[in-house]
Amino acid sequence: MTKFYDLSSLEIRHELITIRRYREGDFAALEAIFEQEFFTWFFSAYQNCREFVQEKMAEYERGNLVMLVIIDNQTQHIIGTSSLYDISFRHKRLEMGSSWLARAYQGTQYNALIKFLLIDYLLNTLNFNRIQWKTDALNVKSKAAMLKLGFVYEGTLRRHAITYSGRIRDSLVFAVTDVDWQHVSVVIQERIKQKSLITVQK
Repeated sequence: MTKFYDLSSLEIRHELITIRRYREGDFAALEAIFEQEFFTWFFSAYQNCREFVQEKMAEYERGNLVMLVIIDNQTQHIIGTSSLYDISFRHKRLEMGSSWLARAYQGTQYNALIKFLLIDYLLNTLNFNRIQWKTDALNVKSKAAMLKLGFVYEGTLRRHAITYSGRIRDSLVFAVTDVDWQHVSVVIQERIKQKSLITVQK
């Protein structure tokens, strides 16, 4: 059975990027690409990168979350982060979120590529059955992005959470399962091809 160690030791190497667990020595590189406006739709209004990382590391110490970094193999610079949480090894499911990319990489193939590599690894190497995402019902951009990647919309959790501003939000639920992956993987790979023509403005 897959265990927390399997997630915390996750490392995916691809020609363009490497995905692995966040380490203490990564902070300066992550801080360099941090922008507060990335977190408009997050539950917390992080004032700085340290607040963001400290929150994730506290959950990691409890065995509840694994924070990942994405590295551009050409420059060896960290270009973004994502987290795995709400993990059930018994039921072979988890949630992916708290994801953001450096501004120069937004709108390129990298988001789709990261999702493809992570989903494929989680389903086919670590044998999870289900990966889900939740997003604010008002976040039109996030909803559109998930649909373009082929994620399955499963419904809306009404009055699901309270944002940092006090607004009560509805949350949209999307998922990809092992049964979906044959189809969804094709959709994501096509998206990667379409976006690969866009140059990273470094």
